[in-house]
Amino acid sequence: MNASQINVASDRFCSLEQDAVDMTLEDQEDACRYARREKHNFSREQRKLIQVMNVKRKRDFLCLENVNGEMVNILEGLELHTDVFNAVEQQKIVDKVCELQEKARKGELKRGFTPKGKGRSAIQFGCCFNYRTSKAGTPAGILRHETVEPLPALFKVIIRRLVEWHVLPPTCVPDCCVVNIYDEGDCIPPHVDNHDFLRPFCTVSFLSECNILFGSNLKLEENGEYSGGSYSLPLPVGSVLVLNGNGANVAKHCVPEVPTKRISITFRKMNESKRPIWFTPEPDLQWIQPLQVELESSSSSDHVY
Repeated sequence: MNASQINVASDRFCSLEQDAVDMTLEDQEDACRYARREKHNFSREQRKLIQVMNVKRKRDFLCLENVNGEMVNILEGLELHTDVFNAVEQQKIVDKVCELQEKARKGELKRGFTPKGKGRSAIQFGCCFNYRTSKAGTPAGILRHETVEPLPALFKVIIRRLVEWHVLPPTCVPDCCVVNIYDEGDCIPPHVDNHDFLRPFCTVSFLSECNILFGSNLKLEENGEYSGGSYSLPLPVGSVLVLNGNGANVAKHCVPEVPTKRISITFRKMNESKRPIWFTPEPDLQWIQPLQVELESSSSSDHVY
């Protein structure tokens, strides 16, 4: 199946779904049965290619700031991929996170945190790391002598999709992640991710939409307000935000207080020289390659000056 055939098939399925909107319930059931028969005319691989083609991708973010005397696009390298996970898949992932959270509460996971104040609960897999220099003087970054649970099987399935579906490059397959669980009012302060982790890395959003702020001078004021935030980007449920280039290294980012419960999973690849001394690469995450499909380039624009 070539790209043209995939586009025709994809348009056909979308048309069937749209036609069903104004149908009676009985007609909708008939339309669904017909759509399923249509899909069965294609192989599993062809159906997967259709799904990949339906992912919406935005890569042309632009926000100019004066950085060290030069006008710089602080969002260069940022990508947003939506419709990567459907509702059923999202629920399966959320259920798994809730299961892991309960294990962390019981002390059954080695790196589960529930910070005081307006932080968020976090669970680390694949490696342990400090977000900031500890009171004992241990610098921020990967703790090479600390052990932690390996990536759960479901998370490895997610990683495989991210690479196969052209969200992350095969040169940067994640080998660790952190699960963030936000309750109402929780947040993440302004920061640039530690360079013990390679670029790009990504964050997948679940349960509710929230905004992420970017700015080279982004900071949290004493009154709890944020200053220096030049760009606010909504993160839809089931979307994947990829951070690379200036978007990962020049712009700080933060998640202000969320209005309702939210879950995110940030996937990263460790710098080989910073890996834990006990680390062994996951065999089923080796040699993953993107599916062979021709993708359309981003055509939308979102510029801030």
